[in-house]
Amino acid sequence: MERYEVVRESDELLEEVKNLPHKNLAIELLTKLPNDEIKTRSKKNVVQARSFADMLKTAVTKYQNRMIEAAAIIQELIELARELRESDQRGERLGLNNDEIAFYDALADNCSAKALMGNEQLCAIA
Repeated sequence: MERYEVVRESDELLEEVKNLPHKNLAIELLTKLPNDEIKTRSKKNVVQARSFADMLKTAVTKYQNRMIEAAAIIQELIELARELRESDQRGERLGLNNDEIAFYDALADNCSAKALMGNEQLCAIA
């Protein structure tokens, strides 16, 4: 299977990986794809990359600690891949380019700033 960027993953490809007969290979692939994408994003949007890295680490840790089964981690990793893909569309919905969305995320990471100013003011600042 070729290397694919997570943001371009189709739901069909994710389902194909999900249905691989060797679940350990599916888990490995579904872990590597978001991890590579997170590394790429960390150069442009540290806050977003850190959030996705935490999500990935939590899912993998639960699996390694046998808190969830292979099927459950595969589903969590597929959802993470979809969230990564959808996060690219968030900038478009907010009317912000990549640099602006990174700045917006840095502002919004401060919970008190987001509560005080709200979404629209943060977009205007970004």
